[in-house]
This record gives sequence, structure tokens and C-alpha cells, in this order.
Amino acid sequence: MLTEQEALEHILTSVTPLPPRSVPLREALQSYAARAVHANIPLPGFDNSAMDGYAVRAEDTRTAEPLRVIGATAAGEISSITLEPHTAIRIFTGAPMPPGADAVIMQEDVSTDTEKKSIVCKEPVEPGENVRVLGCDLCVGQRIVDKGEPLNAARLAVLASQGLTHIDISEVPRIAVVTTGDELIPPGEPLPPGKLYNSNGIMLEAMLRSAGVTSPITIHHLRDNLEETVAALRQLTQRHDFIILSGGVSVGEHDYIKPALKALGVPAEFWRVKVKPGKPVLFAKTSTLSRPCHLFGLPGNPVSSHVTFHLFVRPALLKVLGAGAASLGLPRVNATLTRAMKNRGDRPHYIRGFHEDGKFTPTGVQQSHALFSLSRANAFLRMEPEQDLPEGAAVQALLCD
Repeated sequence: MLTEQEALEHILTSVTPLPPRSVPLREALQSYAARAVHANIPLPGFDNSAMDGYAVRAEDTRTAEPLRVIGATAAGEISSITLEPHTAIRIFTGAPMPPGADAVIMQEDVSTDTEKKSIVCKEPVEPGENVRVLGCDLCVGQRIVDKGEPLNAARLAVLASQGLTHIDISEVPRIAVVTTGDELIPPGEPLPPGKLYNSNGIMLEAMLRSAGVTSPITIHHLRDNLEETVAALRQLTQRHDFIILSGGVSVGEHDYIKPALKALGVPAEFWRVKVKPGKPVLFAKTSTLSRPCHLFGLPGNPVSSHVTFHLFVRPALLKVLGAGAASLGLPRVNATLTRAMKNRGDRPHYIRGFHEDGKFTPTGVQQSHALFSLSRANAFLRMEPEQDLPEGAAVQALLCD
């Protein structure tokens, strides 16, 4: 049985980003840059005013002598007036600095005489004060986006500031979510005795969306039948890059995923991981197709499926989407444990809980079927085998969807 780290390393070694494609910036949010991008325009592109006020020579503000206002300039305009000694030019935020001016005095720091068209400076300013200097934010040639860096709103804005309309990101993988089991029926239908509504399908699809998948996702359900499972997987592996299977991966008499993959010549590379919840986790990869298909078999219990998706599927998916190594793991935050916890097992246990205001509180029942307590959680706490944690212990919580 592999450790979770061994399993994750094996998976990440097996997956590679898909080929890049160019998309409009407005469609690239939450994607990852396929290439580094460097600035070709400095920011700002010219010296300009950081305030509404008056463009002046700093040395002229050190006396109470009135400064004659000889013109005005606004953002988007280029002043044709050169500032002479003992004069000022009305200027607005973002306007280019007029020739001869080396500072801007804020309008609050002057007294104005509208009849004489002059100002008196209440306080002196220093050269460069309230001036945004050419290239002070961004220089030509400076790297503005790294390969694998997530594209948030601010990074899209800096790309747009360079006149760019498109960015290269990795192609989105073709993904299928496959649930299994005769006991499951679709929500909305009458619920016969002994049956359960299929909740894992919607959960896995939602987690894929949260991870950044924007393309259509194939949703399929398999009955407990070997022939049907073989036929379905044969078709799905030829048309998809990722198949997320829920249930049917253990060794019970009604678990047909492993036998079906064996019949297709796609043996499981591993199918058990030393983690709780979620020991029966399967990973396989086709090798006969021009574009390989990666198969993840997750346990059927909803909590186990949720935890193992975050531990193994999400990092692999993000790597395929082009994410850098720093973005693959779940975000970590420091927290204080609100109650004592014990792990008496021999596997690391991912406790589901709620993180708020620097505190982590376990949410209800921690068994692998407990869907309601999972729905109250927004974080995991990883406990080592045989670990005791007292109330008030300093821990790291892993934020999850």
C-alpha cells in the first residue's frame, strides 16, 4: 500500500500539461499562463501627476510669492506650455507633467486668487513629490506573468496594460465523471426502498468546476455489470483525458472497475493508499492511444470521494491545466484547535472541519458516509497516525471547497 505522498508523486509524474491555446483575456480568468510574458511598455509610460493640483517647480514653493497660473492640463492631454519660473499649471490626476515642472502641489495646499489667476503655496513640496515617474511601476523587459501562474483579475489587467488581447493557456482536458452502483438513482425520481440518490455525481462535477474546468463534462452512471462496465470504459477512454470514477474500485463481488480495466488491457498502477478516509483509491493510465487517458477510481462513500479528490485528482488536474507546482496543493492557514482530537488508527486521518477567525472546529460525525457534516466543512485537518492533539493546539488547516 502506497503512502499518500508516494501516490501523489506517482500521479504527478504521469501527467503533463496539455498543448497551449490562445484565448481572449476576458476568457482566461482562473486559468494558468502557458508561457512567461514580459512587458513591452513601461508603466506609467510617461511622468504624470498623482494628484489633482498644480504642476510647479519645487523651488518656487518655498516662498509666499504668488505663482501665476498659465494654463491647465488633464489626463489624456499633452501640454504645449512650458512652465517658467514663478508660474504654475493646473493639473489633474494622470495628466502628463508639463515641460519645466518637477513636482505637483495638491490643490488643498494652496490658496487661489481667481481674479489674479494665481496661487500661493501654503507648504513647500520636494522635487518629484506627487509625480508618477516613467517606468516606476513596470519596466520594459520585466516579467509580468510566470509560466504556470494563476491568472487573476489583477494579472489580466497588467496584461491588458501592455496592449495584449490574448494569452496562451493550456487546453482544457476532456473529462468524464462516472458513478457506479445499482443502489443509486438520479435525484428527482421516486426513491424505492433500499435505494439512494446519487449525490457523488453532482459533487464531483462541482469540484471540477471549482478547480477551473470550463469545458463540458460527460456524466455517466454504470450499473453493477461487468460487460456494461467494459463497454462504457472502452468508449470513455477513447474520448477523454480524465475519467473520475466513484465507487466500484474495491474488492467486493459487485466492484467491477478493476476487472473491466484488466479486460481492456489497462491495469491499475495502484489501488490502495494509506489514508483515511479513502484507502481504496485507484489510478490507471492508457498507453495505446495517441493522447493518454488518466483514470482515477475514488471510493463510493461521499466523504472518502471528496477527500481523495482533493488529495489526488485536483493536483493532477491543475498540473494538466498548466498550474505551477506552488498552486497544486490546498491553501494552508494557521489555526487553533477548538477541541481535543485523537487519531487511534495507523493511517493519516483527514478531519473535516470549519475554519473561521483562526480557529478550526471539527464538524460533527467524522465517518466516511457523513455527508451532512461534510457539507458544514470548509477545511481539513491532517492528523498523523496515533496522534493526540489537545484543545488549543496550533495546527495548520487545509482550505477546501
